[in-house]
Formats: sequence, C-alpha cells, structure tokens
Amino acid sequence: MPIQRSARRLPLYIVLTGLMSMGLCACGVKPDSLSAPPEAADTVFPRTYPDPATERQP
Repeated sequence: MPIQRSARRLPLYIVLTGLMSMGLCACGVKPDSLSAPPEAADTVFPRTYPDPATERQP
C-alpha cells in the first residue's frame, strides 16, 4: 500500500507549526525595565489622569 501524499508531508507540517508557535511565544517577552536614551529631555509624562492640578474647581 503506497504512502499517501499528505502522510509524507506530516513531519514538515509539524516542524512548520513548531516554528510558527515559537515565534508567537517570543511576542510576549517584555524587558524588566525601560529607560529613555541619554539625550532625551525630562518630561512630566507619564502622569495620572485626571491631574488634580489642572482640574476645574466647583
């Protein structure tokens, strides 16, 4: 009985599925902390919203 065409490609499909899933797993990797480049200016961001200093007083 000859091997079906799809059965011969099964190992290839398994390998491709594994490679694609490894790429998806890498999407969730996040660094522990972020820092601005040295030439970046200091800003007030991020800040909480609404900012009590800019809120209208009743």
